[in-house]
Amino acid sequence: MSTTQSHLDAKLKRTVFFILWLVACLTISAVYIGPVLWMLLTAFKPLPEIRAWPPQLLPQNWTIENFERAWVAMYWPRLFLNSAFLATTITVLNLTVSSLAAFAFACLRFPYKNIVFMLVLATMIVPEQVDLIPRFLMMNQWGLVNTYVPLILLAAVHAFNIFLYRQFFQSLPQEYFDAARVDGASLFRIYRSIVMPLAWPATATLFIFSFLAHWNAFLYPLIYLHNQDLWTVQLGLAFFSYTQAGIPIGPMMAASAFVALPPVIVYIIFQRYFMRGVVMSGVKG
Repeated sequence: MSTTQSHLDAKLKRTVFFILWLVACLTISAVYIGPVLWMLLTAFKPLPEIRAWPPQLLPQNWTIENFERAWVAMYWPRLFLNSAFLATTITVLNLTVSSLAAFAFACLRFPYKNIVFMLVLATMIVPEQVDLIPRFLMMNQWGLVNTYVPLILLAAVHAFNIFLYRQFFQSLPQEYFDAARVDGASLFRIYRSIVMPLAWPATATLFIFSFLAHWNAFLYPLIYLHNQDLWTVQLGLAFFSYTQAGIPIGPMMAASAFVALPPVIVYIIFQRYFMRGVVMSGVKG
């Protein structure tokens, strides 16, 4: 009888714990998803429903007028093209440089390797605003202001990407590298033909992180891009929100919705590799 009671108590505790865990997850999800859902639904509401009190979540009369008004108010195709070019170029360059550096830290032997790696990680604690002015003065002296070159150069490498790649490379079996060396493979051949194909989950994970970061970048494009033909979607969205003060909130929500769409598409494409890359990168420290 006591054994049966203990099993019932344990089952009850597991049930209560599961319910509490589910409530916590739903609450956290609502905090993050709620504003996004409200933005999307507001974009499909006509003006009277947006101004209605008490506010209603679902539109009563669905409309795409807000999207039409937002689209014709700015030269969005050019802005999307600029942001796609910058985000893709920076991401590809960043992952290439970071993976090469991580391969050296994980698979090569050289003096003071661990100290150098700690110094690289230490750069993560330095806010980017600290060297904002010196970087701008340097780029201005070189005549690179109002071009994409500073944005690409200043984001060519990131310590976090090196760290995550290194953790993933260290989890790979050492036998792969030994067999490749026996067959006479060079270091670059090992990197290109063995390490990087196996590191696809980590690459997909970092591609999501990097693409999202540079698609949503605002500070550096604001500082270095003065020509409107070079603007990104974030600068265009800010200009739209400040100069179109007479436009109701509906077109603002619509513009924010289609600006956020490309990162969502990128995440959907790579999401199945996302958790795998994060988990496997911490298998071996």
